[in-house]
Amino acid sequence: MGQINMEIDYENEKKNEIIKMGKFSFEAEEKREQSLILQSGHMLTGFSIISVMLFAIIPILLNYTQISNRIVFFLIGISLLFLIVSLLFSIAALWRYECTVFDNIESVYNLMINDPLNNFNVWWLKNLNRACNEKSDLNEKRTNLMKISTISFGVSIFAILIYLIALLVYMMLMPIL
Repeated sequence: MGQINMEIDYENEKKNEIIKMGKFSFEAEEKREQSLILQSGHMLTGFSIISVMLFAIIPILLNYTQISNRIVFFLIGISLLFLIVSLLFSIAALWRYECTVFDNIESVYNLMINDPLNNFNVWWLKNLNRACNEKSDLNEKRTNLMKISTISFGVSIFAILIYLIALLVYMMLMPIL
């Protein structure tokens, strides 16, 4: 009888350790989710700043340079296209996707009353595993959306820098021509 109790205690101890590791994993996924959402918010801020800068530059280019209006709007349009793609993917990453949650308190209470601790641990492990896997999948989706958003934002900034360098070269060569 003592041997059986020791085996049961050992099994419960193993399950408790697995539950602790599962909680740690779930909390890590929670932190990752919060970090991705924060990063998405920063991308929205970057979008706002660059958009304002672009719309402030348009009147300067149109009124104080001899560059064709079509060229100015075409170049700004390309940058804005990538900025809008970045905005849309940032918003998609920021979205709070629907996910399953743990059972309610009443069902947990009934399980604890009606079933031995062993079954409750198994139930807890299954729920924790399901929630952690789902959160991980959602975080992977957010990560992919943020990659696309960041790349689009970078392309837009790179294009703006190329335009500015070309504009400076054009303005430096203008008096010579």
